[in-house]
Amino acid sequence: MHIEKNTCGSILGTLLNLDGKTKDTLKPHLDLLDMGIHPIEKENGRVYLPSSLFTMQKKEKESFFKVLKKVKVLDGYAANISRCVQLKPPKFFGLKSHDNHILMQ
Repeated sequence: MHIEKNTCGSILGTLLNLDGKTKDTLKPHLDLLDMGIHPIEKENGRVYLPSSLFTMQKKEKESFFKVLKKVKVLDGYAANISRCVQLKPPKFFGLKSHDNHILMQ
């Protein structure tokens, strides 16, 4: 149960590029560099980490959070997920394990 919650949090954090929740940081990029995949770009002597292809852009994130804010589910199927979504700044709070299970589905 907790593994699913942690996995869901990591996936959503990475897809939505949430501050402090993403797994797309410098360390994985350096690991990819060691494997021969070059994810690091340099501009004017500065290191630039390009965002991953699977990371949502700002408009996509806004759309995703608006949908979750307005979603209605059957009574007893899940908690009111719309109460756990904040639009400005976009983030989740107070999700229960079952809510994460529903989001993963």
